[in-house]
Amino acid sequence: THDLSIITEMADRIAIMYAGKLVEEGPIDDIFHRPTHPYTVGLLHAVPSVIADREAVRSIPGTPPDGFNLPPGCRFASRCPLAVPECTAVDPRLMEIGPDRRVACHRWKEVQDDHSIVSFDSAV
Repeated sequence: THDLSIITEMADRIAIMYAGKLVEEGPIDDIFHRPTHPYTVGLLHAVPSVIADREAVRSIPGTPPDGFNLPPGCRFASRCPLAVPECTAVDPRLMEIGPDRRVACHRWKEVQDDHSIVSFDSAV
């Protein structure tokens, strides 16, 4: 599902996929409060809140890649506000970043340190 608010009631762990590839995995609390992949941050911004106004909900600009013609490098790079040349050239491997946490992103440390650096400007 893309509705992360439903997942919190059904699971203790979550796996985030983008274009058929696992990009982040971990305990629900870690993913919600300390995301490490820009796509996860985008999904979290897209969850409506009963206490936030409609302008607080953001969409991720662009479109997902064609599943039959996947680009080289990170599949999210064309939509990622943090993409650098390495992202379009080298597919990030899914790596262990802590107890029960995995991510596939070249810039995961920056996202983890301050996930507000991931900015999607398109308000819904």
